[in-house]
Parts: sequence; C-alpha cells; structure tokens
Amino acid sequence: MTRIPGNGGENFSRFISKMTKTDALAPIIALEVTVVGGRTIQAYKRGGQDEARERLIEESMGSIVWLFAVKFFNYLGDKILGKILKQPGIEFDVGTDKLLRTPFDNFIKDGCAKKYTAKQVALMKGAKVVTSVLLGNLIIGWLVPKVNHALTNKVRHKRFEEEKNNQNIIAANNIEQETNSAVPSFKGAGFAGLNWFTNAIENTNTGKLLSTDIGCAGGRMLNARKKEERREIAIRDIGSIYFYMWAQGHVRNILNYIETGNVNRLSPDDAQVLQDRLEKYISKHNNSMSIEEFKKGFLGKPENEIKLPEGITFETGKLSGINKLLNKVRKKPVEPLQVVKISELKKVIKDNDLITRLEKMAKLQPERLGEAVITKQQIIDTINTSEINNPEFLSEAFNKFTDGASSNKYKYVSNKKLYNYKKHMEEYVELLCKKSKDGKITSELLKSVKRNNYIASGLNFVAGFGVAALFLSTLIPKFQYWVTRKTTGVDAFPGVYDYENHREVEA
Repeated sequence: MTRIPGNGGENFSRFISKMTKTDALAPIIALEVTVVGGRTIQAYKRGGQDEARERLIEESMGSIVWLFAVKFFNYLGDKILGKILKQPGIEFDVGTDKLLRTPFDNFIKDGCAKKYTAKQVALMKGAKVVTSVLLGNLIIGWLVPKVNHALTNKVRHKRFEEEKNNQNIIAANNIEQETNSAVPSFKGAGFAGLNWFTNAIENTNTGKLLSTDIGCAGGRMLNARKKEERREIAIRDIGSIYFYMWAQGHVRNILNYIETGNVNRLSPDDAQVLQDRLEKYISKHNNSMSIEEFKKGFLGKPENEIKLPEGITFETGKLSGINKLLNKVRKKPVEPLQVVKISELKKVIKDNDLITRLEKMAKLQPERLGEAVITKQQIIDTINTSEINNPEFLSEAFNKFTDGASSNKYKYVSNKKLYNYKKHMEEYVELLCKKSKDGKITSELLKSVKRNNYIASGLNFVAGFGVAALFLSTLIPKFQYWVTRKTTGVDAFPGVYDYENHREVEA
C-alpha cells in the first residue's frame, strides 16, 4: 500500500470511518451533492434551462432543508423545551428498551421536569419533533414547488413576450422587404408509540429521511401542474428512498461477504480501538502467539460451555412481531432481552470476586432509576473471562462507537446495536486467525490485516456510493423521462408542455 505523507493516512482513515458509520450524515451530504448535479444535468438535456433551473432549486433546497433546517428547527425546539422545563442545555432521549436503558425515566426521576408529568413532557418532546418535521415538509413539499412554478411562469412569460415582439419586428420587416420568414420552434399511538416515533425522528437518519421524504413527495405531487408531472415526481421521489437509505450499505455488505464471509466490517476508526488492544495483548507474549493460545485468551471459551449460577430470576422483555415471525425461519432464534438487578444477584451469588466483576460489567450502561442492572449476555461474558470481555475495554470501545452516548444516562443506545458491534469485533479477530499462514498470531499479521481492512473499507465505500449515485443522479431520472415519453409520445418537460394540443405553454 502506498504511504500517504504526513497525516494523510490518518485523515483518510477518519474520512472512511465517517462515511461508513451507522447513521452518519457525511455520506448523505456527499451523495446529495452528486444527486443535485446529476439531476440538474439530466433535466437540462431534456427540458433546457427551465427544467434545469427547477431541478437545481428543488434538489438543492431539499438537501439544505433536510440536512440543516430540520436540525435547526429541532435545536430551537430544544431551547424552548429547556426553558419550559427550566433545564437549559440538558438533552434527553425518549427511546427505551424498558428493561436496561431508560433515559426518559431517569430524566423524570432526577426531577428535571419538576412541575410536569412524564406524559406531558413526552407530549412536548413529540410536539417539538413533529413541528420540526412539518416545517421541513412545508418548505420542501409546498413552498419550494410554489416558488419554482412562479419563477418559471415569470421567466417564460417574459421570454414569450420578447419572442412575440421579435416576431412582430421580423414580420414588419418582411412586409416591407416582401420576403417570407419561418415561425420559431421550441425544443422541448399511544404514549410508548409517541416516544418511539420521537426517538426515531430525532436519532436515526432513516427516521429523519422517511419523515421528510413522505411529506415532501406528497406535497410535490399535490402541487404538480399536470398528471404527467405528478407521475414523474412519484417515480423519482419514492423510487429514490431505497438508494438514499440502504443501497450503499447493501452493496458494502455483499462485497464484505465475498471478501471475508461476513457481511459487516469494522470501520477503520472502530477497528483501531480493537487494534490497540490486540497490540497490547500480543506485546505481553513477545509479539507472537499460537492461534489456539490467542483465541482462548482473547475470545475466551465457546458460550455453550459457560454455565450461569443457579437461582437467577431474569426480567424478560418482549420480542417484536417481526422478530417473532423471523424466528420461525432462523437457524438461531433471537432471544428477548433478559436483565437482572445487581442487588438481586448478590442474593444468589456468594463469590465476591464474581460479584465485583459483575458490578464492573454492569457499568457498561447507566443505572436504571438508580439501580445497577446487567443483561444475561453480560453475565455470560463476565464468567467467560477474556480480553474482549474486559469491561474497561468494552466501555472504551462502546463510548467511542457511540460518541459517549452509551454511558450517558439521558441518552438511548440500543443494546442490540452495541452487541452487534462487539460481534463484529469478534469476527475481526476470527478473520485475523484465518489470515495466519503459519499458525501464529504476530504483530506483523495485525498490521497486515489492519491495512487490508483499511483498503477494503475505502474500496467498498466507493462501490456502494457509486451504485447509489448512479441510480439517484442518472438512472432514475432517465427512467421517469422514459415513462413520460412512452405514455405521451413526447419527450418534453411536463411542467411547461400542453400534451393535448402538442405545444409548449408559458407555464
């Protein structure tokens, strides 16, 4: 691999990490720039300046509103909510898994709401989010199309008037000169449901995009000037959702599976946290270990060999309807979340050393209403002593992975998200073992796997980005134009074309 001088390699590593991180905005911003340019070019090829101008305004304003305006409205809403609750600067989430992480309940218990009930605070939080979304949809789906259409009307009316005047002048000259001239031609729920909704809109890009896309597409379709334009909007806006939200990740997953046998891959930044731990561990063994010794020390025993202490009574959550359905076909069914209070464990476990380790592991999540709780999986990990199950390491990794949210008692992070990340770290270690050609794990092998992960992350990002950009900027516009051409027989911008009389209109 060619070295990048100075901090180039480190900066590129951060760039790829930001681009491949779950719910990252960076790849969407980069994609938006490509989409705005590509769609404007496609529009100009078909409808000239008028369609290109409308597309440029519509796409760029849509990007600005979604990326910044909705966030700004939320920011203002947080300021207002902070003053109402007399808690300026405190941000809290309403997402919860009910058993392990309850940031909203923690917020209420700490007396932050004071004069207000939990339901009232949830309603205010929900109203703030809904207002932000509605304002964004109003701008993108209603205001921008109205301004666009009015601007096109004004420009085309002025152009038509100038052309009429020019034609009159030409006609007068022709009469005087007794010559002929050709006429110019044109080219043509409930409380829990409310909190779930609020958290999805506030904290996930999927929720943010879908909330604005649905309203945006609806508003644009209602404001369409003709049925042909309405159909094009539906094809473009609805057909774009998959390529905005999931296409990049799916392409990367496919390539990852081809390359490693796993669909997921640690980003360079996330891999570095693990890499540092691996290097320290290897250095304790003279930078060389057998695969068997390494796996046993770093990954521990297989989970089926771990026995839980008897007498533990877990609180058990409920599986979603989707997981219940999928469990019928899964080889390894998903289990519901199971947790227990540390205070309850002390009643049945008499090993003080184990209790101490369990208390440390329980600190991976904030206390639930003032009491330490731990999951069944975390108890298994605590008993299965190994480097990757070290609570201090996991705390460092989880906090970096979530930008500090995993240890914030007012923020919600899904336990599933955290332990999927842990699983990906375990897969990285397994891959490391597979890459060994001499049965040894060495510092040189660590560097080699890190470098390959770095390169593959960059190439797979480019591939995923390229596929999404191609469809969004070029193929979807071409398809919507093809549908109009096939159904009307005319390749023209619907906003300014009279299909019944086969002529362009002012607007």
